[in-house]
Amino acid sequence: MKIGAGGPQAQAAREASQVLDTARLKPPAEETLLQSEDLALRRMRYELNKAVEQMRRMAEMFNQPYDFIVRRGKKPRIKLRDRRTGAERELTLEEAEAWLEEMKEESKGRKGRKFNGYA
Repeated sequence: MKIGAGGPQAQAAREASQVLDTARLKPPAEETLLQSEDLALRRMRYELNKAVEQMRRMAEMFNQPYDFIVRRGKKPRIKLRDRRTGAERELTLEEAEAWLEEMKEESKGRKGRKFNGYA
């Protein structure tokens, strides 16, 4: 079969000639914003996001009704909201780490406390 006959060879040749040129693509808007920001601010946001993930896991593990949101701006913070009462509190990275340590300390005393009651 000839290439110009319109068969599968012609389709494969046309697809091969339409290779995407990545050099001409524009980066997404979020990526350009992140690249233009200060390195220390990006690192702080990364640490805050990591702390929020850990805090969500700890709250879920201990059935705490908390929502965590990272507030962006010049001084990024973590917003903690109690779903039961609706109370809100903003935490810095240091306060969030202290909260995590407090929860870890509480978890040491909870291990196996009510296990015998279920048997």
